Amino acid sequence: MDKKMLLAVTLSLGVWLLWYAVFKPVPPPQTSAVDTSAPQETVSSTQPAARSQGRAAETTTTTTATGTRGGLQIQGGGNIAETDVSLKTDKYTVRLSNKGGAITSLVYNYKDRQIELVVPGKVLESNNLNATGIQDLNFYQNDNEFVNGNELNSALWNVEKDSDAKVRFSTVARNTQGTPIRIEKIYTFHKDKYFFNLEYRFTNRGNSTVSMPDNIFIASSPDFVGPTMDFNNSYNIISSIYHINGDFERGSQGGGLFSSAVDTVRERGTVKWVGLMSRYFLMVMVADSFNGSGVIHEGRSNHGYRTGMYVPVDPINPGESVSRSFKVYVGEKNKEKLTAVDTSLIDAADINWMIEPIRDFVLWALFKINLLVGNLGWALVIFSILTKILLLPLTIKSTDSMRKMQELNPKIKEIREKFKDKPEVMNKKVMELYKKEKVNPLSGCLPLLLQMPFFFALYSALINSIDLWNAPFIFWIQDLSMPDTIFQISGFNINILPIIMTITTFLQQKMTPGSDSSQQQMFIKLMPLIFIVIFWNMPSGLIIYWIMQNVLQVLHQVYINKKPAKEAVA
Repeated sequence: MDKKMLLAVTLSLGVWLLWYAVFKPVPPPQTSAVDTSAPQETVSSTQPAARSQGRAAETTTTTTATGTRGGLQIQGGGNIAETDVSLKTDKYTVRLSNKGGAITSLVYNYKDRQIELVVPGKVLESNNLNATGIQDLNFYQNDNEFVNGNELNSALWNVEKDSDAKVRFSTVARNTQGTPIRIEKIYTFHKDKYFFNLEYRFTNRGNSTVSMPDNIFIASSPDFVGPTMDFNNSYNIISSIYHINGDFERGSQGGGLFSSAVDTVRERGTVKWVGLMSRYFLMVMVADSFNGSGVIHEGRSNHGYRTGMYVPVDPINPGESVSRSFKVYVGEKNKEKLTAVDTSLIDAADINWMIEPIRDFVLWALFKINLLVGNLGWALVIFSILTKILLLPLTIKSTDSMRKMQELNPKIKEIREKFKDKPEVMNKKVMELYKKEKVNPLSGCLPLLLQMPFFFALYSALINSIDLWNAPFIFWIQDLSMPDTIFQISGFNINILPIIMTITTFLQQKMTPGSDSSQQQMFIKLMPLIFIVIFWNMPSGLIIYWIMQNVLQVLHQVYINKKPAKEAVA
């Protein structure tokens, strides 16, 4: 391997590292403006009320403008008992509580799996995350309430089940002028759809017009979305997401590179939807027949990931109602399902368009092979062998070219010594030698470059395809989508597969024909070390694929090295 080939391989590795740096799932830098608004006065609040059989009763209380949690404070008490309501559709099994009108359990029915997307608070606490995990889908009257919460989160609402698919939570509150306002939170589920409808309705029951502060309220996503997993792992991050001014955006957490963490980050513009993205799932609130006027999301380190939409609301005249409805998508990152809800959701699938076709092929091939072997790990091994066979002609051609280059090393060394003070002449003479001997110095990189699309596609599949989540292989490898950690030392993962991969990479490099130059020897020693750093915490399925490629290349090289000797004996 001369300098040109070394440069080509190094550039290939550079492209790989660049791709990894760009597409590795890490929290994005903070770009939005910091919220500096002061707390505002509230409009209304709710109070627990007595519940009778049939239609629930309602009580009315007065709200102060200086509550302990962002301006809302419920005074007095009620005799409503805390109760749950359960619903079941083809897609979800849901449990709702009248405490805050929240979803306390949402089981997603995916093929033959039931996946709970409401993460228990104790799990989040063990991961140092300050979030409840409850899908409260609350509304707030100002930024202060969004940060600090309000009494609606913990109040016991009136509840009535309008049908097997519709649940209505309601209460009555008074604003600071004493005007009573009926507040409703209505969930409507559908038998076979991947979304449900959520409606916020406000009815003026007084004799004077009432208004929200600045004629808006904040409709908020939950602070977390599941499923439950090790959230300390960099691949299992949660992101706030939103669609503003025609673009898909991710919110940041904890400040950017040159800024400190802030309570809230907000941005003004035309907003279509807001929500949360986990590694595999989305919960997105899509505005139905209106647009939001801005976004606010939490920016504190180790906090929840609520994302709020500023919802315009006109003043409400006596006896009139105003409502705002959302389609709430809850499901995996699937483009077909997302675009069926709204075409603007397609970017939330979180799949790079360049790699998507190959990714889909890789998943299709793995699942087809899995039908035969019944284990996705073995399917991955077989897929590795098949891709190696597919690229075998190019590998043979590459090996022959590298062998010829090795045979030319003495002549190349002679040219370099002769023209060491004339680099332009030296390079010209070397290229003339390559041309005369019909050797392409870059051919050795071709198999590696052609493997890269499969590698990137498999990486994409392993980090966000729910089908590969918790897919076991053998022995200690029980999840192909995660590192094969066997234990930790002071929080540092001890993984076995990256070590095996490093050994096989070293053997493969050692056996590959090339030059005896010091540059190549340095490259041989450096490349496995670079790989072990890059791969250390990558999904185990990806490392298995690379190990298989190394092992197959070593076996092929052993065969090639022995073949001339046999022919000589004959």
